[in-house]
Amino acid sequence: MLKARNEAWDDLAWTAREEIPMLQGGVWELYGGILAQGEGSRTLVFKQLPSNLRGIEGREWRIEDVGVNIRDFGMDPAQDLLVVIENRVDESGLDCNVHFRSLASGQPHPSAPRPAVVSHHTPRGRFSYTIQIAEDYVAVLMTSGDEDHSQLLIWNWKTGQRRLYITGSDLSSYAFLDDRHILLTSLPTMELDNNNIFHGDDPQLLVIDLERMSDRHEIDFNDLDWMCAFHYPTLGENFATISMSIRSDPAPNWAPNPAHKVPFHVARRDRLFVITLWVVQGNMHIIPFISLVPSWTFLDCIRTLSPGETQRIFDWSEWGPHGSRLIPAPPTHTSVWVCYVYGLTFALSIRQGSQRGIVTFDFNQYAVRRLRAQEEREAAAVGPLAWALQQGARRKLVQEDDRAFHPAGVFKDEVRTSLPYILRKTSPLNSEEGEGHFDAVMLSEDSLIMVSSLQARTIVSSDKGINAK
Repeated sequence: MLKARNEAWDDLAWTAREEIPMLQGGVWELYGGILAQGEGSRTLVFKQLPSNLRGIEGREWRIEDVGVNIRDFGMDPAQDLLVVIENRVDESGLDCNVHFRSLASGQPHPSAPRPAVVSHHTPRGRFSYTIQIAEDYVAVLMTSGDEDHSQLLIWNWKTGQRRLYITGSDLSSYAFLDDRHILLTSLPTMELDNNNIFHGDDPQLLVIDLERMSDRHEIDFNDLDWMCAFHYPTLGENFATISMSIRSDPAPNWAPNPAHKVPFHVARRDRLFVITLWVVQGNMHIIPFISLVPSWTFLDCIRTLSPGETQRIFDWSEWGPHGSRLIPAPPTHTSVWVCYVYGLTFALSIRQGSQRGIVTFDFNQYAVRRLRAQEEREAAAVGPLAWALQQGARRKLVQEDDRAFHPAGVFKDEVRTSLPYILRKTSPLNSEEGEGHFDAVMLSEDSLIMVSSLQARTIVSSDKGINAK
């Protein structure tokens, strides 16, 4: 069973295909093998994505009325947890109410306090939300569309106790690194010179230790007592960072839904962080690029800290060249359909003529070593010249070269990265079945999800594959 699954992923060959209409509720989530969508202001529709190879049956269910107007939501199927955000506005400001419900029934979760809700009061604003659940912690990042001001709040959802409250304009994204460390983006302060050109410091990532943080009061981001910082290379002249985002799924120590009794699942501690950075050249040309970093790169550095040590800086040379990959973001890289990473695999859609295909970057180093050994045997059998001629047509190969980042000039000096990975790609997908025209690709443990806005649908390819439209 495990061998069959690995072979299916190796060849990006799905065994089933299904189309799911995208609803018009304005909110959606993909987590733990469940695709959930809002319908209207109070209804949620759930789709358990099937897996032939792990024995998971597909099913659908609805919560007709969660009891509040849904601004956003998150979920953790393993804990039967549904987190619903409700906004209430009055003359004094905005109350952000975070409700803890059962994913199966929509009723207050039995493990949550009574009432099963925590609240945060803030001045009025147009906020977007990023929700992450990591065992007992629920984290909510509120990003304002009106002001350069973000708020990160973390609660223990089983006790209702607030564990963290950070505010600041430099915070744009976050992710749980493990069960106690949190990775934060740190955007530099932007300034305009007399020629209307942006300038700022170089981008960096900060790590905080949740167990050391005070839960009693608001902490300004600029006063944060962070453990360590990971610096990116110095940007070139006239380049400045304007935004950063972090994505990684599943959460640390995540477990599958116990009801499924799956025979195997993705290793809990092996996770890839996809950090997207947007830099501006002068005052108009925006260039996005992607930093792919496995969790062990960060954690190995953290383990070198002395007990109680804080504000340690890791320069790019200490972690980036051999512990990550830095690639330009293609035009198809999305900031909307962001569930493009699962475990140690990152997926992208690519243009292939008038059609689309899919490429994946797999940073599982055990798989890299196995495929490298296989490639060496095949190269020895056919000879070096024939092997070299075959490379352009191969749909699966190890990338372990020391590659320079392009376009040149984004960074002050040449930047090279060399962490090995397996690059897999599909042939152009079948346009007659609708697979060849999609806007983005997302990942779950058993499926590829292709999203098409043209026909408002999702195509899901299980083991692999699913499509959403």
